[in-house]
Amino acid sequence: MSFFLAIFPIIVVLIGMILFHRSGTFVSVIGWILAALLAATYFNTPWEVVIGASLVGIIKALGITLAVIFTMFLIFLMRETLALSKIIEYVRGIAKTKEEQTLFLGMGFGSLSTALGMVTPAMFPPIFRLLGFTPLAAIAVSILCYDPLTSFALFSIPITLPAEVAYKVFKITPPGIDSLQSFIWDFTFKIAAFLPPISIAFALLMLWTVGGKEAIRNHWVGAVLSGLVLSLSALLFAWTRIVPVEVIGIFAGLLTMLFVNMYYRKKNNQKDNPKDKPSFSKELFVASSPIFLLILLSFVVNFPQIKGYLANVLGDKEIIHVFADKKEDLNILANVWFWIFVVCLLSIFILRPSTEVLGKVTKLWISRIGGPFLAYSLFFAVAFIMAWSGMEIVDGKLVPGPYFKEYNMNIVIAQTFAKVFGSAYPLVVPFLGLIGTFVGGSTTASNVLFAKIQWGTTLQTLGAQAFMWIFAAHAVGGGIASAITPSKITNAAATIGVSGREEGRFIKATLLPITLITLFTGLILMLYIYLFE
Repeated sequence: MSFFLAIFPIIVVLIGMILFHRSGTFVSVIGWILAALLAATYFNTPWEVVIGASLVGIIKALGITLAVIFTMFLIFLMRETLALSKIIEYVRGIAKTKEEQTLFLGMGFGSLSTALGMVTPAMFPPIFRLLGFTPLAAIAVSILCYDPLTSFALFSIPITLPAEVAYKVFKITPPGIDSLQSFIWDFTFKIAAFLPPISIAFALLMLWTVGGKEAIRNHWVGAVLSGLVLSLSALLFAWTRIVPVEVIGIFAGLLTMLFVNMYYRKKNNQKDNPKDKPSFSKELFVASSPIFLLILLSFVVNFPQIKGYLANVLGDKEIIHVFADKKEDLNILANVWFWIFVVCLLSIFILRPSTEVLGKVTKLWISRIGGPFLAYSLFFAVAFIMAWSGMEIVDGKLVPGPYFKEYNMNIVIAQTFAKVFGSAYPLVVPFLGLIGTFVGGSTTASNVLFAKIQWGTTLQTLGAQAFMWIFAAHAVGGGIASAITPSKITNAAATIGVSGREEGRFIKATLLPITLITLFTGLILMLYIYLFE
């Protein structure tokens, strides 16, 4: 019963989207209400903890929600000033067919953008619609391109932040790990070791959503090779350590873009007229300058030394006391959303929209941002309610209650899986990552919130030596979950103005493939543990 009630909000969210075609915004409200009621009634959590966890979740989500809404403004501005159309024409000259465009933009530029912290579910759907993709295909590629290198998103924060929390805060020290850097590099390499088959699977899944079996039949070679270039380059960088962890995703995405371009140029050379090759004009440079600015600023401000400086500029002025002993540092200047906002302001002067166009953009923007903002915020709230269920406030501090292990929703889910599967527990580890990201909308949050739980469960089932593989598979499962995360789907749908029906159709189409990819990740994990541990 405890296990069923712990996952009940997730079941309701899935049923609401798949069977009843309700939007991610709607089901986020329902999921949050259910999680709050269950935590307070069945899982022995005081209401002040439930409300406090919700507030922390909403504040934690601000880094994503604000990045999303400002990215939406930027893409609407570029579309209404026709800057986006100029970029689209150039892309058509590079990648002729929808399948080529899918691999070039999805596998290549999508991974590069994700690594830089750009929000592809907010940025890409209008681009793919202008390229002639159906609403479902535009949503699909924009969401799926987020997945192959999700762990390397935002300069690898889903790797570095959980590693720091696990090593420094939770004092998790598996055999062979003697420093934080050792933890980070081992974690990075083991994540990358899962990527080759997963990246290929996502490339094929993108093609399938765009053109079905025919697209796969005609372009499977390009999909397989682009998936291998993306994943093996990340694996090589992680193994050799020749570049910092933070920029592995950037280089892997860039190499994939270059490969896809070269592969299709060679393949189509006999048909193409050299005169048809696109030229990069001054007009195109102005049109694409907002994206160049965003890439440049994202790269510069996320450099460790610069990011560290910016994080301390405002000091205590940006720290919020939420409840009990929980404080949140907004890190405004060090957060990517602030620099997306700066690019939005600069783009107004660069693209020079008329007053009428700017008014139209603003009106459209205001009408579309509510859904994604609410969905991300409430799913983050649900994640923290689940993580802090069974806790209480004692002497102003949030601490585990007397029956925390029996009433914490995340522990209930993990331990139920461990009891049912025993030595085959690795098979379900990626599903815990998937659940964590599905609920919270963030792989980083999933990795942080489940780190200690995975450590304890691994000690019970397999021994400390298997933990790094377990933690890596959990992270990979969280990355895979981005394909069915309601908050991201709602975000993508909002940018092109489609309803909950399209959201439901997408999640229905991808749920089975995503489940199979996650299961395959569990099988790979069992193989790796058998071979190397």
